[in-house]
Amino acid sequence: MPTEMESRVLEALSAIEIEPELARQIEDWGTEAVTVACEAALGTYVGLRPKIRTNAIALLGHVNHPQARETVPMLVNDSDRDVAIYAMRAAGRQRNEAVVEKLGRVLEASDSAPLLAAEALEALREVGSSAARARVAAYSAASPERLPHRGSAAVNAVLRRAAAAAERDR
Repeated sequence: MPTEMESRVLEALSAIEIEPELARQIEDWGTEAVTVACEAALGTYVGLRPKIRTNAIALLGHVNHPQARETVPMLVNDSDRDVAIYAMRAAGRQRNEAVVEKLGRVLEASDSAPLLAAEALEALREVGSSAARARVAAYSAASPERLPHRGSAAVNAVLRRAAAAAERDR
């Protein structure tokens, strides 16, 4: 039987659209509520609908609690592509440097799906640390022959945005 807090948080996460303000509300409910959101994101609740799990992951991108910052990196290499993409986006919103190496490995793998590579690049761009920028620069210089996803339209769109942002920052 779920606790009152589990019921409250899981009900909030079952909404069709999750608003960033919900993150503040869950943080205001306390550490137990953040723990429930993190556990939902990790998929530890049996029978949890995939939508609730992805909502929880998306929400963690707006949560400032240390537990949320620790949970997101655990999900960026999930075998479920949707989970991985939501986690990459959350990591970017958090500017979470703990994901830089993991996202770099996504870019270095020749068999990564182009969409995953594009999302990894976008997350690195948002993280914005020197290590993240170095990963983006190295990938930008990579050959599509060695990394087939490097030639995809989605990846090239992110690289153009990254180059434009770097030009503006000069």
